[in-house]
Amino acid sequence: MKVLILENGRLFQKILQDLLIELNCTVSCVRTGEEGLNLLLNTTDDTRYDLIIASQHIFDKTGSEFISHCKNTYQKIPIILLTSEPNDTLLKNARTAGIKDIFPKTNITYLKSSIRYYVQGKKNFDIQGGKILYVEDSPSVAHIVTKYLKNLKLEVMHFSNAEEAFHAFSDNEFDLIITDVMLEGTMDGLSLVRMIRAANTDSAKTPILAMTSHDDTQLRIDLFHAGINDYVTKPPVEEELAARVNNLIINKRLADQVLQQQREAFNIAMTDKLTTCHNRHSLADYAPKYIKDALRYKHPLSVMILDLDLFKAINDEFGHTTGDIVLSSIGKLLMSSCRQGDIVSRIGGEEFLILLPHCDIYNAMKKAEVIRSMVELSKPSDLTVTTSIGVASLIEEHNGDFDKLYQAADTAVYNSKENGRNQVTADHKSIEVSELAQAPNE
Repeated sequence: MKVLILENGRLFQKILQDLLIELNCTVSCVRTGEEGLNLLLNTTDDTRYDLIIASQHIFDKTGSEFISHCKNTYQKIPIILLTSEPNDTLLKNARTAGIKDIFPKTNITYLKSSIRYYVQGKKNFDIQGGKILYVEDSPSVAHIVTKYLKNLKLEVMHFSNAEEAFHAFSDNEFDLIITDVMLEGTMDGLSLVRMIRAANTDSAKTPILAMTSHDDTQLRIDLFHAGINDYVTKPPVEEELAARVNNLIINKRLADQVLQQQREAFNIAMTDKLTTCHNRHSLADYAPKYIKDALRYKHPLSVMILDLDLFKAINDEFGHTTGDIVLSSIGKLLMSSCRQGDIVSRIGGEEFLILLPHCDIYNAMKKAEVIRSMVELSKPSDLTVTTSIGVASLIEEHNGDFDKLYQAADTAVYNSKENGRNQVTADHKSIEVSELAQAPNE
């Protein structure tokens, strides 16, 4: 932020300058109104000031006179007036001159806090661009509003009817939707708002600013019930439109940040840190859903449990760091060898579980044998690692209970261990049920 200070007292000028530099502002200081005007005359759109702080008492004119002169030429630059003698007449004249705020010099602590709050708030108010979906069937109004929005460095996609606008909404991501209420065609602005809010996507939450030339109470109520976030009357005042647009876009971005943080927190809570596989919490969330779908749509569901053989010996001989490398490598191998929709979970120290939707017991056994071979050949940290695997499929006897399906696969793992390790064993009941289902009817 670039700030111009008009203050004839060197000590007070230094206090303001140090504060603004601390707030990462670029600061210019002058002691007269003439110097200030000369600086403003030599600025361009890229170098113009974002804020002017002027003392009421400067050498060649009052702060109010300087500000009144500035406002005729530099209407968009907010100006703060500093005074050691606040009174009703000064306040009235200052507001008439277009001053944004008046801060007293008599309380330095309050003044510094006020300016800090003002500057930080203004920085937070800078939306740094964005994409707008704008719907307006009046060419003259559309021209004016588009110009206002582009002055805010916003990208504008303009449509004259709601039907085309809704197609654009479906195909693009926007920071804000601005729509006229009365539109030509088969869909008006109110219907467009309802369709957007009914869309089954994250974009349905995009903020909507309605524009109307009919300042009717019932219409406003209907618009808010339909889901708009704000409204403005036509033709809009540029500064008011800018304030409403800024507020809506900033609030959307804050909400997006919160949502992203929630998703990241959820992923952390549901992910095994060492292997990046799903963890037990995630498995407990997915398993009932997968069983419900399997029962509802009558498709097979299998479970594969893998237990790395003699893993304790690896930790004891080579250390836990090497053991962690082995676990991480095996986790990545399992995830890379599975389909999208398969759930790979680390459920214990050296134990993994894979949920296999749309996979019967025979295909699960084939997949398990492929994985067993891949683990043996992988040689993480140049070590030979093998795994014992148990496989089971969901059958009627389980009554939709994941714990029973898990127990069947876990028993199969135990049998693999007992029979010499580094092998695949299937749950015998899953095999029997599958064979009966495939047997020809006599």
